Amino acid sequence: MGWFWAEPATAGQPVARHPLPNSNASPPPGCPMHTSSTTSLPFAPPKTSSLTPPSTSGGSCPVKAPNAPTAPKSSSTLSKLNPLNYMPSNLSQSRDSNQTVDLPIEREISSIPRGDAETNWEYPSPQQMYNAMLRKGYDDTPQDAVESMVAVHNFLNEGAWAEIVEWERRFSRGLSYGWQACRHGEQGSMTGAGMVASEEDVPRPRLLRFQGRPNEMTPKARILQMMGQVYPSRFG
Repeated sequence: MGWFWAEPATAGQPVARHPLPNSNASPPPGCPMHTSSTTSLPFAPPKTSSLTPPSTSGGSCPVKAPNAPTAPKSSSTLSKLNPLNYMPSNLSQSRDSNQTVDLPIEREISSIPRGDAETNWEYPSPQQMYNAMLRKGYDDTPQDAVESMVAVHNFLNEGAWAEIVEWERRFSRGLSYGWQACRHGEQGSMTGAGMVASEEDVPRPRLLRFQGRPNEMTPKARILQMMGQVYPSRFG
């Protein structure tokens, strides 16, 4: 029980819980802290939380000047593209300086519903198509053939979307339903298209974005590649 009667601590200067090291270092040159105490700073220093002390690296000044340079914004090519179709956000409709043929600037509305809005996707105008080809380096494109190129482009997109809609109609309810729809052949499957009562049963697909994946193989290509390794004389 002797420790209950320990001698009281000698009176002296109170010791801090977390003593700070005594340093005679001065702030780096150009720091606003060098200003005289009689003159006020042109701006109020930022308030820091007592829990998280400000971090300084390389002896830099913790107080930023009002005219300090800011980090430049990203100007990469990918940041300028629309993530929904990987095309420039504002397709130019202006005429090229070396262009000799007047191209239409009207855009045709497709039958493909958008996934982010209650509208359909729009195809580029012939003028936008020509400007895009010039941007990619195709300078030898015949100007009088651009309208036909846009018509073929739109026709192929419409046919591809019709195939997607037909596939969803057959297989969206499951493989068993799709097998029953396809077991009677193509004509029987088209005849059974009236079996779908309403859009609530099979919702119409919508296209979220255009995205090319040239480096990824389709399931059919993978099967043909495997068959070419097994039977190279026939599938090679």
